[in-house]
Amino acid sequence: MANKFKIRSNRLSVHESLDGDWLTNVSMPLMLCGSGTAQVNRAWGTMERLGDVGCLDRVQSAILYDINNDTNRRITAKGRNMKSSLGTEIFLPQFIPTDTGFHRDPHGYIPYAGSLFQEQDNVVNEVGERSEQLGTPPQLIIHFMGFGSHSLLGAHLHNRLRDRFPQAHSLIILDIPRDPTLHDQMRDIWDEFMELLPNEKFLVTDDRMGDQFLTDHKLACSLATIEAVSQSGAQSGPTLTDVVSSLTRVNRSSWLGMSSINAYRLPVKKSWNLLPPFRRTRLIRGKSDELGLLGIRAAKDTMQNRFDLAKYNDHSDNTRSMIFCSMPLAYDEIPVLESQIQNALINEGFFETHPYATFGLASANMPSNTSIRYIPNMPIRHNVLSKMAIGVGRVIWGAVNLYANAFVGRKVGPLYLHCTRLYPLTNITDPRTDIDSFKNIFQTKTPVITQETKNTIETSASAWQESLKSTTDSDYSHTVK
Repeated sequence: MANKFKIRSNRLSVHESLDGDWLTNVSMPLMLCGSGTAQVNRAWGTMERLGDVGCLDRVQSAILYDINNDTNRRITAKGRNMKSSLGTEIFLPQFIPTDTGFHRDPHGYIPYAGSLFQEQDNVVNEVGERSEQLGTPPQLIIHFMGFGSHSLLGAHLHNRLRDRFPQAHSLIILDIPRDPTLHDQMRDIWDEFMELLPNEKFLVTDDRMGDQFLTDHKLACSLATIEAVSQSGAQSGPTLTDVVSSLTRVNRSSWLGMSSINAYRLPVKKSWNLLPPFRRTRLIRGKSDELGLLGIRAAKDTMQNRFDLAKYNDHSDNTRSMIFCSMPLAYDEIPVLESQIQNALINEGFFETHPYATFGLASANMPSNTSIRYIPNMPIRHNVLSKMAIGVGRVIWGAVNLYANAFVGRKVGPLYLHCTRLYPLTNITDPRTDIDSFKNIFQTKTPVITQETKNTIETSASAWQESLKSTTDSDYSHTVK
């Protein structure tokens, strides 16, 4: 039976904790939202990276707003493997008005607006109930948006979230599409899109900057690194909410830029011990502190334009910028190494050249692979017997892995260092002309061949006028004589 009239939310609980009264003893200040298939993939990738750094518990709920049955099936299948000890809940839309979608038409939702908006209200109400159950309303709403068929729908959903949580900060991560067919659409809906989102804060990313999947991965790792800094060591670092609210204050810009380096792969060594776990993996530490040198190099690399996630054309040192780095180290090593890197940067004059920059270090290990796909392929549909066999196999395999990891040792993949820089874009009056990534789309340039043809025509016309003038003068002189 079709569920196009089923106006309610499908809540997928990633994991529910059975230990203690976590509803009153924890803080879950983040809320993620993605509108459209590509943006849902980005939101899910951010959740995976937050899980890698142990901060998925900071996300109280996520709205994956894609009116697509395929996306819902992917998310449901992938969510079974996610783990959050505090019960991160995922909200998926149920009203699918058409099987073929809106064909990238942002106004294609209008015939179904009544039912779609009613479902948005229901989803927002359930998110509000979830927040009331936790007793901690979200402090920061991160909304991933693009310019596909869900762009205007996402803007309406964002306004409903802002009305429900008026005290929360919000950050819209605005994605410039790679597909050139969407650029005309982007120009057509820009004014309407921005009118729906007044006084909002934006972080711009550009899919045309190299590999799209690598850009999405860098963005997810950057957001996870910023949040991980506050959870490392003495937990005295700024949270993601603090960073966004600090860089987007009233006297600063509403537009943010981000640069993220290509991750450094760190050398590791496997060793065998007589006591379990028998196999252990550790970093190779040279005579000098190589991790400190890599941290210094990474901080300097974030100041280069080639690592920007979009063409901002704004690297001013007259405003604050914040650098965050993550390394796969124990918590007790982080304060010492962070102090060493900061002292080295001071001695090398880094903070004299960039007086408003800050540096923070986190304990985290995240993968770095250009082939990462955050949402898996369509899950295979099995019959009842196959599902039962797969379920029993998973239980047995999980038990085998548990004991194998306890005695033999857990298999550790490659270790990576990630570093990112977040900073406000100053002097942005009109992003269509002040940000280069937008300027390339909105600014219409005269083709070179047309300009050359115009110059040729003007030259020919001038020569013809001179020839006509000389002929006329010659005929007049002949007549006088």
